[in-house]
Amino acid sequence: MPKDTISVSPWSVFVNENSDALLRSALLLGGPIAERRVLRLINELSVGQPITTKLRRELDVLEDLLSLRHVDNPDREEAGYFAMIHPASRAADSICDLLEKLQTARGSHDLVSV
Repeated sequence: MPKDTISVSPWSVFVNENSDALLRSALLLGGPIAERRVLRLINELSVGQPITTKLRRELDVLEDLLSLRHVDNPDREEAGYFAMIHPASRAADSICDLLEKLQTARGSHDLVSV
């Protein structure tokens, strides 16, 4: 008799395995607002919700944050937070590592959903 299998999104696996580091990085790069936004994303992905358009947008925002997309815009809060991070710090390494893992999860999800 075949067993029921539950398909878990690669993004859900990513946020569950990296939730603490994601929250720390969000706080460092975007302050408490970004931290709360990432916490909501983690909570939504942790309950196994299907990947909706809203969740994709939130994942895009997370990728923008981790990829430092807006740090050169002085009108964005990210510029000020980024300026306080030493490039040789463990935090900087962690941010790069998280971005790579997120992009890998995104690629895996795209392969699974084709």
